[in-house]
Parts: sequence; C-alpha cells; structure tokens
Amino acid sequence: VGFTKASAELHPNFLVGLFLRDIFHAFDELVGKHGLEKIKTIGDAYMVVGGLDHSDGEEKNRRRRSSMTSMDGGTELPTHGDNGDHHHPTSIMLLALDMFQELKRINKKYNLDFSLRIGIHKGPVVAGVLGLKRFTYDVWGDSVNTASRMESNGLPNLIHLSSDMYQTVDGLTNDFEFTCCGKIQVKGKGEMTTYLARPLR
Repeated sequence: VGFTKASAELHPNFLVGLFLRDIFHAFDELVGKHGLEKIKTIGDAYMVVGGLDHSDGEEKNRRRRSSMTSMDGGTELPTHGDNGDHHHPTSIMLLALDMFQELKRINKKYNLDFSLRIGIHKGPVVAGVLGLKRFTYDVWGDSVNTASRMESNGLPNLIHLSSDMYQTVDGLTNDFEFTCCGKIQVKGKGEMTTYLARPLR
C-alpha cells in the first residue's frame, strides 16, 4: 500500500531496482520455505498459489482445487482445499505472517513505510500455459477474481478472508485474531460474508 504514490516521488532505480527487488527476492524464498508456488508479479503485486495438482492426468492438470490470496504490494495465493486438507491454507496464512515481518525489515533498511494489504480465497482454479510467444504459467477462474476482491476490499496490515477460507483456518488463534466483517458488497460478487485476520506476531 502506498506504492503508486511513492512511484511518483522516488526514483525508479531505487524503488524498483532496490526496494522491490529485495522484497520480491525475500518473498520468493519464503514461498519456497512454505512449499507454495509463485505464479507472477503484476506491478507491485505478487501472486502465489498452494495446492496445485501436478500429478499425471489431463483432467488433474487442468483443474485444481485451491485457495487464493491477493496482496496489494502484493500477493495472490491459492491453496489446496479438497478432502478437508488444511495443510496448504495454513501454509498460505503462515506465509502471510512471514511477509509482514519481511516487509518491516526491508522498510527499516530503506527508511520507508510501505504496508501490505492481503486477501485470501479458497476455491477451484484452472492452471496452465496459453499462447505461442512469451508464454507464462498462470491460473484463471472465479477464485482468482474473488481473491483479488478480498485484497481490494481489505485493510493495510490485515488479511481479508472469504468465508470459505476462514472456515479452513479459523483454528489458527495462536497466530491471528479473527474478526467477522459481516456481509459486504463485493464488486462482481454481490454480498459476501468476510473476515479480517490480524497477525499476533
């Protein structure tokens, strides 16, 4: 949060060549630590997924059951949600915790005051590669859009969760304080019950 304003005030060699470089390098390491997958960066946004099924089989490779996180500054992260599997959603939440801590460290290093706004959703996605030139591995689906809406309707330094994601991770009370936002209007989705997670460390 604050990147667009800062981009008009700070030299791009500093903002991108140093600050964003350090942030994204650190996030890449954290994603690997938690066994998740980085999909792409979009400007100052950083998209990550968890629980994609890479086993053999055309149908398995086409469709995955995932949870999605979007972060302004930022990140989108899907995690596996089938069969009551809470491993990847938990990893997504713990990754978010580590990202907050890493941003604090890098803010201090460069005497800056950026914050993160994270949104997470859980649901099915389609993953793969399209096109013939400059193709990249990507994910698509309503879950991706919903995660993005969770981020855009969220608050700095908090994690905005869809109800589906909250019901998977509501036991993480040692790491997060959860607050119900009630029903909110979400663009393209209508009314949704959502939750905020405040990191406790």
